[in-house]
Amino acid sequence: MGRLPAVRLAWVDYSGRLHVGDVATRAQHVVARVGASPADPMIPIGGRLYWSDDGGVNAASQVSVEELNPATGRIRRVARGESVFPSVNGRHLYIPQTETRLIELHATGSGPARRLTLPAGWSLPSGVGGWAVAGGIVVYSGGAGGGNGASLGTWNPRTGQVQVIGTGDVFDAYTPPGAGYSLLAWKPDSCARRPQCPIVITNSSTQARVVVRSPLRYGFTDGGAFARGAFSPDGAHLAVFVNVANPFDGSSGPGLSELAIASTTTGHLRVVPAARFVTTEDSGWARWLPTGRQLLAGAAEGSYAVNAATLTARPFSFFTLPGQAPSGQDINWSATLIAPRH
Repeated sequence: MGRLPAVRLAWVDYSGRLHVGDVATRAQHVVARVGASPADPMIPIGGRLYWSDDGGVNAASQVSVEELNPATGRIRRVARGESVFPSVNGRHLYIPQTETRLIELHATGSGPARRLTLPAGWSLPSGVGGWAVAGGIVVYSGGAGGGNGASLGTWNPRTGQVQVIGTGDVFDAYTPPGAGYSLLAWKPDSCARRPQCPIVITNSSTQARVVVRSPLRYGFTDGGAFARGAFSPDGAHLAVFVNVANPFDGSSGPGLSELAIASTTTGHLRVVPAARFVTTEDSGWARWLPTGRQLLAGAAEGSYAVNAATLTARPFSFFTLPGQAPSGQDINWSATLIAPRH
């Protein structure tokens, strides 16, 4: 499997404490107490971390985006908003305030906010997060924010035009540095309840599609890789989860999934049998390490370090000893790599 690189990983535990740990040594420490949810990915932008904090108030008008500087532990409120995601070049951050309105801020915090309104009939993804792509932002038709027959498209704020990609739900996007196109990984709604529903990878510029199919009988775990980081750093691979058991049969017990690595150019998919997860309620999460050869993955139960080339895997967590069963209460969906500030 090889030694893991010395990169920093941040995650929120179930008591609201933000940990930062070294993946190579597993040394970790608590840097702050935050209002972020362990079930939602923290968003790294410009060397800082962002999340949505409702402060214990359920009214959407009270939800705000918070920022943490890991170097100092300083936390500040950025703006009212339900989620946050970075621009393609990482120089700006977008904060949705309603399903159809968002603001754009410079990542340094300087300058005024730019207010954006979506065209009539289109909305931002529901829940936490969003995706900026080359020349636009991912949007859905109607007010549902994705799913249930909604059209998936990319909206260009400068021209106001929406380019329709298909009918389905996106779960990750990748844009090569400086490129004029993005890759979107999404699941078509037309076969949402069929075990063998494929994953489609679409080039936003050419509309060329690569179809990924599971070699296992029960297809992909709902939502694919669910959280950010499914595309490898070079965009050549996509980490997804495949069902080991029938996800539509409630009598079969907890949902079981295995990690799989797909080629984004051929659609060929390889399963990692040694990385098996319990995915009862949520899909798993995957975070590629900067080399693009290794990744961390986890779910409700099970967390592993995986070698994408050899398809080998070993249990990985910060609070269990090697050889012990990994705990689902250690690193979780909130996990994110902290990129150094350039």
